[in-house]
Amino acid sequence: MKFAINKLSCSLPFVIGLLLGLYFVVFNVIGFDFAYFPGDLGDARFNNYILEHSFRYFTGQEASFWNAPFMHPENNIVSYSDNLVGTAPIYSIFRFIGYDTVTSFQFWVLAIFMLNYACCYFFLKWSFKSVYPAVLGAFIFAFSLALQSQMTHAQMFPRFFIPLALWMCLLFMKELKPIYFFATLFMVVLQFYAGIYLGFMLVIPIGCMLLVILFGYKRKLFYTQIKKAKWVILIIGSFIINISIAAVLMVPYYYHSKETGINYYESIVDSIPTVRSFFYTTPGSLFWDGLSKTGEDYPAFWDHQIFPGLISIICAITVVLGVFFRKKLSVLRNAFSDNTAILFIVGAVTFLLFVRYQGYSLYWFVHHLPGFGSMRSLTRIINVELIFFAVAVSFVAHLMIKRYANFSIAIFLIFMSLLVADNYMNEGASYRTKKSISLQRVSALKEKMKSIPQGSIVSYEPINKTMPAYVYQLDAMLATQDLGLKSVNGYSATAPFNYHFYWDEMNESSRLIWFDTKAFDPDTLYVIN
Repeated sequence: MKFAINKLSCSLPFVIGLLLGLYFVVFNVIGFDFAYFPGDLGDARFNNYILEHSFRYFTGQEASFWNAPFMHPENNIVSYSDNLVGTAPIYSIFRFIGYDTVTSFQFWVLAIFMLNYACCYFFLKWSFKSVYPAVLGAFIFAFSLALQSQMTHAQMFPRFFIPLALWMCLLFMKELKPIYFFATLFMVVLQFYAGIYLGFMLVIPIGCMLLVILFGYKRKLFYTQIKKAKWVILIIGSFIINISIAAVLMVPYYYHSKETGINYYESIVDSIPTVRSFFYTTPGSLFWDGLSKTGEDYPAFWDHQIFPGLISIICAITVVLGVFFRKKLSVLRNAFSDNTAILFIVGAVTFLLFVRYQGYSLYWFVHHLPGFGSMRSLTRIINVELIFFAVAVSFVAHLMIKRYANFSIAIFLIFMSLLVADNYMNEGASYRTKKSISLQRVSALKEKMKSIPQGSIVSYEPINKTMPAYVYQLDAMLATQDLGLKSVNGYSATAPFNYHFYWDEMNESSRLIWFDTKAFDPDTLYVIN
């Protein structure tokens, strides 16, 4: 009986935090009737296409993963964007059950948010040895107001390997066992497979933590271990195995970068967040609508809306001040464990590397590291930084609960309520699109294509366009995918040389420019208007 009560006392707060996040954040976007999907008719549907392409590849309906049948006849086309292959099996589960593509995408979103919450919870529970602070921090990581700006970028949703990578790295720092080093690198590799952008960004805090081991924390023990041949072999082996696993994913991207080049620092500097970005939010929040105009003068201002909520910022500032005044305040004197101190240091370094003042930023140095020159939107670092805001919230909550242990439940419930209100978006204010709109558009186009033989090449060239060109491109991609056709139409993060004419216009002249670029003359081409 006592065991059951203890078990319930641990699981109930976890369930409360999860249900509140799903109710007030996730279902506020997709709807309890699953009538909406997060994002617009562009990136959201492209990510849905990529997930479906993975499912079709897994089930033998597509012969090649990298040569998806869009932007035909371009090869290696999947390498022009994130591929989501690391979480495509989750999407595939719902397709196997029998759900349609869009509903499976919605269930994928739901599952990813749950995993983000759960993995962060277990990491924070291990860090603070307490359930309540772990729930509060996990809520911030999984359901923060800052994520509203990311709703149009579903490739940023899978983030659950971030807390797992930090967890494994802290275990390695504690014991220096090669198995934990392998696990750390493996979690980073899995994050690359889940989303390449966040894989690269996760390298920075993990790299900082490993440097702390090398030059600071447990330095003497490290130099003792490095003299042992078996330990060195296992460490090197761990590195080689994980690099090999990563290479399977990254080699196509490497060849793609050789053709297209990298982004110059001057072209991406405006995408690096400023301090003001952290006080800029999307319109429609319960309390912070006044901050929805803070950065509207920024290029691509919608990506700078990364305000993580007032409580998160207060907790982060409290931690910073606590570091400087911990010797003067008895409540803080013994509050910073080795783990939390290292996490705060790494969080501060990550913040400083990914922030700018006017045109100046330390990110200039990071930009020149291999692979980082491919990234164009650096405000997405908020997806990683939220783990440090989560740690700060857990730290402050842990201090309060520890100091007033008799009122721990009341403190948790009040703290939880404040977090929900702080991060709440009014229903309908999030970036979302009605599922029925996409389904109707694709169904109408499929009706026009239904008599075309499978495997044929199709070019959709609508005469009257009342919406942005990318909407029609994705209509064609989704329709042809469902019918087993090859599409000249396409949409991605970037486009091959000379495809941009067809990307914008979708007519015969732009199509011929594209075909001439590829020296391609199809025997049969079906043109749909």
